[in-house]
Amino acid sequence: MESEYNNQLHFEQKNYFLRFKLNENLNGKFYHINKHIRHALEYFVDDLKHDQNTTIDHFLNQQSVKEIFLCIAQLLLCEDDRICGNCAYIIGSIVEMEKGLKQFLSTFADDYISTIVDIIQILCQMLTHSDSDCVLNATGTLGTISGSKEGRNLILKHICVTQLIFNISTLLNSTNSWIASNAALVFARLTVEEVGCQIILTHNKHNEILNQLLSALDVNDSNRSTNIAFAIARLIERESGKKILINDCGQNKFFEALLIMLEINEDKGINKNACYALSCLCTSQYGFQLCIQSITLFHRILIAIETILLSMEHETVWFALMCLTTIAKHIGAYEHLCYSKKLLGIIKQVQEKWIDFKDIQDESKLLWFMLQKNIKPNRPKIDECRETSVDISWDSYISIDDENKIQYRVILGKILIFFGLSIQIFQFDYLKDDVPIIKTNKTNYSINNLKSNTIYNVKIQYITTQGESIPSDPTVFQTDDELPPPVINLHVVRTTMTAVRIAWESPNLSACNSFKGYQIYLNDIEYEFTDQCEITINSLTINTKYKIDVCAVTMKGKGLCISINVKTDGVGDCLPEPPTFSVIGRRDLHIKWQTPEFISGRLFRYELICNGRCIYSGIELEYHATKLKSNTEYIIELVVITNEGRFRSRPAKIRTLKDEFQSTVRHSLYERPTQSPIKFKRANTVVSRKLSPNMERRITKEMPVINQNVQITTVRSVQLKSDIPSYSRALPGLCRNVQSRPSHSRGLYRSKTDLSLQQITATVIVPTFEINHHPQNNYLKRPKSYRYPLTTKSLEHSPSISLNDSTYGLRRIS
Repeated sequence: MESEYNNQLHFEQKNYFLRFKLNENLNGKFYHINKHIRHALEYFVDDLKHDQNTTIDHFLNQQSVKEIFLCIAQLLLCEDDRICGNCAYIIGSIVEMEKGLKQFLSTFADDYISTIVDIIQILCQMLTHSDSDCVLNATGTLGTISGSKEGRNLILKHICVTQLIFNISTLLNSTNSWIASNAALVFARLTVEEVGCQIILTHNKHNEILNQLLSALDVNDSNRSTNIAFAIARLIERESGKKILINDCGQNKFFEALLIMLEINEDKGINKNACYALSCLCTSQYGFQLCIQSITLFHRILIAIETILLSMEHETVWFALMCLTTIAKHIGAYEHLCYSKKLLGIIKQVQEKWIDFKDIQDESKLLWFMLQKNIKPNRPKIDECRETSVDISWDSYISIDDENKIQYRVILGKILIFFGLSIQIFQFDYLKDDVPIIKTNKTNYSINNLKSNTIYNVKIQYITTQGESIPSDPTVFQTDDELPPPVINLHVVRTTMTAVRIAWESPNLSACNSFKGYQIYLNDIEYEFTDQCEITINSLTINTKYKIDVCAVTMKGKGLCISINVKTDGVGDCLPEPPTFSVIGRRDLHIKWQTPEFISGRLFRYELICNGRCIYSGIELEYHATKLKSNTEYIIELVVITNEGRFRSRPAKIRTLKDEFQSTVRHSLYERPTQSPIKFKRANTVVSRKLSPNMERRITKEMPVINQNVQITTVRSVQLKSDIPSYSRALPGLCRNVQSRPSHSRGLYRSKTDLSLQQITATVIVPTFEINHHPQNNYLKRPKSYRYPLTTKSLEHSPSISLNDSTYGLRRIS
């Protein structure tokens, strides 16, 4: 019966949960705890130790579970160490179960309840309790609460969180290993959240807190060291955390602590978190540089990690691979990772040993790839360089991998050359898009199809089954310059009696960067050197054949010559063809001519000679001659004038058409001069004003002498009406093409007069001109291009007629 009684739980015999009553008016500590509550706490603790799950289930099924929870939390303030410790143990045991933690959070997360019982504040005070059991249970309870995200948020959002973190840090080096382990657990779980890391790093006592962390990295307590290593890893994962930790604690102290943790292999949890902490430090270039600065400790740490890779624990091997992969991402890490010369072989063993574990296989392949990527091959060597090809070779790759699977990639790139303005310096800028040429398993190769006289760079890259290496440094070389190609389309532009002008097209000289110019040979003798694509060869003999050669010249030498045979013009070759006539009329001719096929010298102008007289001078190729005599033969010649002389064509004879009106007397402009006197024919009189004798004499004086070649004939008479004012009358129909008198003529318009209108007789004169066959022309003063009109002279200086005493000029005729 006694054994059965001992196996029964206390709450089955007596419901001690009813003894817990909430005291809402509690201010400060409990004055006295009655024995019923003391016994209830003892029963509760015994039941939890006997059957924790059943006891907590029964507790959570109580109707007043929240009130009981609050009452137990109030009892934590009791000065009795046993009561306080039992309450902390009960709360810690309840929150260890998921449903108990939910009840705890739903009870104490309420803002109203926190004003009655502030459980986080109470637990924070208990961390400084004099009784070790109370401190142990308080740290354990906090560690359990912080195991969930809701619990961490409850703690981190509390107003006393900074004091709680400092109190926890003081317990990290407690002589009680359980208390230290629980404190490290609380610290590690709070750093899971970024807010927790930020609170710790910005704490006003962060220097003391971080030094407590590093001091607590004692491998004698594996639980504490594992959790502290995790907390440190989380704190230094960000760049600011790295700098704060190193500034407060010193990098040597940090690496010494990591080395101790990595060299002890009894507890693999320590190794895992130490590898994790080192990988967090090396996530940035700053952290990697810290490792390089403590190079001796860093090499010892890497050797310790190589030993961990041979561990039999799966997760520990993965953490070690992950740590090395993080380090391998930095430039220059290869020489440190392979310091022991054993890492590549160890990776090979890991791949073979853990062949069925995908996570290890993936991480090991990634590490292998990162190692190969940071292996920089030596520069390739230039064995022989030619105009369009180059032979290169390089060192073979030494690795643990199968040599038959190693390949080499040849990468070719051009070089851009820039010349400075002040000083001549070559600046090389490698093209970004280098061209892979080939993959080969040999250690030599010949690159063909290059451009001559061009600067290139060549690199080598290793290709393994796990990845590719970074390219080697470039080897710069320049191909030889080739002889220039022959010129294109060599032809004759123009020939004269003493000169020849030739031209050609430049060949493709892109492969000849040192191009100098063109050499011209005359009958196999060097004549002249030029950088232009045309030249004039002078001082030649008339009507003589010559051989002309042209070749391009570079620094490399002279290219292939291209020849052409030419012949200078003779005198007869330069004579123009006679002019032609596209229009033949009774009194006009339209004359055309062609540019001579060969011109001796530089063309100045053309002259057109008609019956021995120049009728046109200019550069046009046609002329329209007018006012000729019908049914008359004319001799037309073309003269080409150049800087070497005048070249006259054969004469071309042409006869104008016959005039159908035979009775009409018309004179050609080019008729031979006659001595016929000037005849004036009087016309009928018209009504006009009466002129005074003085006016008549005046008109007679102003009449100029008529040209002897002009025949005057009478045309018709007109009637001037007397009712039109004298200042506005004109002579209609009289010489319609007569030009206005110059602006300086006097009396173009005049005021009214009081003279009475009378009838007068006005003689209307029409001039007719004939050709003067003996012109006196000065050709030296003639403009370069001047037309000699065949029309009559302007009537501007014809005799003027005055109508009264006050007018000396002829009024405009409409």
